[in-house]
Order: sequence, then C-alpha cells, then structure tokens
Amino acid sequence: MAMSFLLKGDVCRPGRIEIEKGMTLRTIVDELGGGMANGKRFKAMQIGGASGGLLVEEHLDLAFDLKALAPLGIRRGDGVILVCDEDRCMVDLCYRLMQCTQEEFCGKCVSCREGTRRMDEMLRDLKEYRLAGACMPRLMGIGEMVSVTAFCALGKGCFSTLQAAYQHFPEEFCAHLDGHCALCENDLRPAIEPGNIPFDRKRIVIDPDACRGCSRCARSCHAEAISGVIKSPFVIDPEKCVKCYNCMDLCAFGAIREVFVDA
Repeated sequence: MAMSFLLKGDVCRPGRIEIEKGMTLRTIVDELGGGMANGKRFKAMQIGGASGGLLVEEHLDLAFDLKALAPLGIRRGDGVILVCDEDRCMVDLCYRLMQCTQEEFCGKCVSCREGTRRMDEMLRDLKEYRLAGACMPRLMGIGEMVSVTAFCALGKGCFSTLQAAYQHFPEEFCAHLDGHCALCENDLRPAIEPGNIPFDRKRIVIDPDACRGCSRCARSCHAEAISGVIKSPFVIDPEKCVKCYNCMDLCAFGAIREVFVDA
C-alpha cells in the first residue's frame, strides 16, 4: 500500500507524493520530485520532521522502508520529506527542527521540556556564532539524555537529525564555532521551513474499519488520549492528543493516520 508524504525543499516538483513499497530514496528525489532544482547536487534528506532523522547521499539507494530505516533514526513523524541541496547549512536545519520541537512538545516530561529548550538556545547561539567550542559536548550530551529519557517519540527522536548532521557534516559545525560559515553567508535564498503545517490543522485518527481493537496504541499513549474496548475500534480524543505519532508507528494494521482539517 502506498504511503502519502509531503515532499519539500530543493527539488523541482515539491508537493504531495505517494510512495510505493520498495521504492528507493533516489527514485523519490529523481522521479517523484523531478530531480534536484537548479542543477545542484543532493546533500541530505530529512524524513519525519522534528522527531525524524537525516539521510545522506550514501543512503540514496536504500528502499523506503520505515522499519528498515528505523536504526538510522527515520520514522514517519509528521509525514514530511525535506530535501536539501549542497548549499544548505545543516546547522541551520537542525536549529529550525529544534524550533519545531519547541512548538509541538506537550511539556509533560521534564527531560524533553527543559532539555529541548536548552538545545534550542544552544543551537541558536551556534547558528549566530555565539557558542563556544567547549559547549558542543554539552549540547550533544543533552540531546542524548533527552533521547533516552523522554516519554514519547517526539522527544526520543528530536536528537536524531542533530546527531546525524554532526556525524556527516562536522565541518559545518566547526565553521559556526569559528565564527564564519560560507554556506549561510552565501546562500541568500529563504531558509527551508520544516513541517510548515499548522499544528492545529493536524489530527490523528483511528480508522474503525481497520482497527482490530488490540489496545497497543492505548497502552503506549503517554497522554492517555486513546480509549476503547478490546476487540472493538479504539478512538483518539483530539483534545488530549499531543501528536507525537507514537501510536501511528506502533499500529501493526495501518489503522491510525494523520488527517488535515479546515482552518
């Protein structure tokens, strides 16, 4: 069954796409996205928004299989695939994703609430050339702490992109620590905004025809937003749901999906 994603960033044809089983990441960029815009080279692909992960050129021939890609930090998340060309700065991308985390976290667990706030402040300082080099281990340490102690998938995944970006593009972080990033200073285009779908227009719902009533989603919901009776369709309370997408990742029957409501 095809999966629907929003393709954004530096491709020729951004927009809503349908990804068939077995399709490679390269096919998504070259065929569904029409290739890289302005003749520039592919640099990175961020999948899943604030709780998703980052893939680079060496991963392009992998199949788009969320379970197989999970060890790389990839999850469906907000259903957005963000493609970056060679001139995009990964420090800027990480900062903007952390801003998304700050907008969407529920605030229930201390590690996520306070940890991501510190990460957001430190990434802002890094982006603006104000972070001291000695602070980088602290930033990465906070990110690791949040990833192992947060209650939901949003908090657990918020470090994935930063960790991968620092691993694959350390020179860009060094440039910001040294006070001069050629990518940021030479790229006059508007920054790519992750997600960009208003939080209150997104809703997570359970398809009653597909739900088997196994209760796995309800048992995993830290916000206690899912209720129901075993072997009967479960429902999600939109007032309690914090849209962490954990239930969507866990559902073995594809019964949980994200829908968009009118403003």
